[in-house]
Amino acid sequence: MSKLRRPFFVLLKEKGFKAMTVQDISKHARIGRSTFYSHYYDKYDLLEKLVAEYTDVFRVIVDQRFSIHTPEIGSNTVKVLILALTQYREILLQLFDIHTETADLERNFKQILRETAYDYFQRVELPDKIQLPLDYLSDLYASNVMLFLLWQLRNGKNDSVIQFGDRLQEFVLNPANGLDGSL
Repeated sequence: MSKLRRPFFVLLKEKGFKAMTVQDISKHARIGRSTFYSHYYDKYDLLEKLVAEYTDVFRVIVDQRFSIHTPEIGSNTVKVLILALTQYREILLQLFDIHTETADLERNFKQILRETAYDYFQRVELPDKIQLPLDYLSDLYASNVMLFLLWQLRNGKNDSVIQFGDRLQEFVLNPANGLDGSL
């Protein structure tokens, strides 16, 4: 129910998730609690649906980026993700601060990045001189991209950080390009 989104995020900013109640959300949305409960089981259910929604948005963005099958896949990846996610900046920052067992946007984003990178590494043939496990490279990629995304969303767009992030991702996604064989 879209009428509950705005009150949820206003209260999230004012009170935080733990202190927020269904009564608070209903009051701010100017609906009865029974109306709230006709759409959601509780505030955790609302949170889970919002996290799922933004997880799906992120998955589409990442899938579009990785559908490009070129050796330069890492080029501009961080910049593309930052530009695509900037429109959701305030919402994402609020959701990134909530970590429950069933709703954790940061964990979901990192998992999408990890799985996508792992699939990418399985598709491309890494040279024999690269003796790194695919799960390690996938974790490295996901961790780095999340660090860049979170930093950029919290601190604002910084072209130097974006450029460095893209260069680092190019190296992680194509490690043979930066190695001299001594690894």
